Amino acid sequence: MITIGIHSSAVVENHGELVMPDTTVVEPNAVIFIGERGRLELGQRNILYPNVTLRIDIGWMRTGEDVSFGPGVQIYEPRAGLEIGDHCMIGGGCMLCGVNHGRTPDAGPMRFQAFDALPIRIGANVWLGMGVIVLPGVTIGDNAVIGAGSLVTRDIPDGVVAFGSPCRVMDSL
Repeated sequence: MITIGIHSSAVVENHGELVMPDTTVVEPNAVIFIGERGRLELGQRNILYPNVTLRIDIGWMRTGEDVSFGPGVQIYEPRAGLEIGDHCMIGGGCMLCGVNHGRTPDAGPMRFQAFDALPIRIGANVWLGMGVIVLPGVTIGDNAVIGAGSLVTRDIPDGVVAFGSPCRVMDSL
């Protein structure tokens, strides 16, 4: 059994709710930030490789068992929620974003406009190849494989191989 390991160069700053089992591994330079209105619940045997960033100022994220976050993964503001199932592999450099800023030119600077948040759900036994980007509102079904460099803008069903920009189903497993 692996015991909790937080590397001395990692940063864990929690102002909200954090569940981190004693089987969690946080490798060098990883950053976890949870704001007062944020919640992070990691499942058993999760590993955050070097330079992973989890930023949850507002909202929540929950993972299942045996989830790995490859080097440089960025999880940004899952304000409407992010759920990742058991046995998932999130490849290096992936980005999951749960929020969009307003984009109405007449409403003033975009950074000050109201945000639009939608949940993201990643099923069990999913593999996101390196550099995948998942946008707000997307569900990726169980046993799916998303090819490296894909931009996932819409739902992906169970048991398929999908890739591209925008990501499209290419084959069944």
